[in-house]
Amino acid sequence: MKNPYPSRAKDRWQHALTRPLTRRTPYETIELIRGDLFELLDLLTTHFFDHPESHAANNADIQRVADRLKELTPYRDRAARAAMKAGRIDYACNIEPDDDDPGPSCGPFSMKGWQELHRHSEQVHR
Repeated sequence: MKNPYPSRAKDRWQHALTRPLTRRTPYETIELIRGDLFELLDLLTTHFFDHPESHAANNADIQRVADRLKELTPYRDRAARAAMKAGRIDYACNIEPDDDDPGPSCGPFSMKGWQELHRHSEQVHR
C-alpha cells in the first residue's frame, strides 16, 4: 500500500517533517508537503515564546523545517520534470501579481494540489 498524504485535518506538520521521500514521490505530494512546512514555519516565526526553553525548542523546530525544505529541493525538481512530461502539471507565469507579491513568479504548478492547499488555507483563516 502506498504511503498516502494525510488528511488536511490530521497531523500534517509532523508528517511533512518525517514522510520518507523516494525518487517516485509525486510532485503534487511534494507541493503539499512544502505548503505544510511553510505554514508551520509561519507559525513558528510569528508565535512569541515566554520561556527560554520554549525559545530554544522553537529555534530547533525552525531549523528542522529549513533542513526538510532543503532536502525536498532535488526531489521537487525531479518530480516536476516527470509530472510535466506526463502532462499532470504545466509551467506558468503570474504576470499580474497580487498587491502584496514582490513581482511576477514563474514555475511548475499542479491545479489539484494548489486548489487543495488554497481550500485548506481559506478554512483556516475563517
